[in-house]
Order: sequence, then C-alpha cells, then structure tokens
Amino acid sequence: MTARYKVIDANQSARFDELPLTNVPLFQEEDFSACLLGFLPGQILPRHSHEHEHEVFDVLAGSGTIWLDGEPVEAGPGAIIFVPAGVEHGFENTGSERWLIRATIHERTYARQALKRAALKRLGRAPR
Repeated sequence: MTARYKVIDANQSARFDELPLTNVPLFQEEDFSACLLGFLPGQILPRHSHEHEHEVFDVLAGSGTIWLDGEPVEAGPGAIIFVPAGVEHGFENTGSERWLIRATIHERTYARQALKRAALKRLGRAPR
C-alpha cells in the first residue's frame, strides 16, 4: 500500500539559486499546498498579492524582511506570518545568510471552481 502521507526534510529539499525566486514544491492536495522559498543574501521577491490564496510563511533559517501592506516586518527563525488573500506582500533577504521559508497555501475555492474540478476529475483531466 502506498502511504498517503509525506515526510519531508526541509534542509535536504532546500535550493538556493541565482534566480529571483527559488520555489521547491513540497506537496499539493486539493486546495492545500506548500513549497520552500530559498533566498540568497540580497535576493528580492517583489511585492504582490493573491486574490484567492491565504498563505502562511514559516521562517526555517536565516532572516530577512517581509513586506506586508507596505510595512517591513523583520522575520527570523521561528517567525510565523499569516497573509490573508488580497494582502500585498514581498520578501527581501536583508541578512548575510541564506533565508529559508516554508510557504503553506490555501486556495479559496468557489462553487464554480469546485464544479469544474469535479467535472475534470471525472474526465480524468484533474488539474495538479
């Protein structure tokens, strides 16, 4: 039997690339997913918002600044930041070390989306 659960070692899964954002998917189950965000010193993810996603950011290592509705919030290991849908946010590794963040995302699902997903699933074309 294949296990339905997943055990992940964040330190082994983390990546830090010379890109604006290093995003390592961890899991996706229906409207719930998570990924690791790896920032090298000086890297920035510009401010943006998601109209249909609530996000929780857990700082696992390093430190930096998370911008929330234009306000800087310093975030180091142990910080947990909840960002409701529609709130502008961005990231800036202002520290001297790698900054590792786990993002957990809940996509708000509306009746029309749920019906479309169900129909696609029945047809064997469910979105991932």
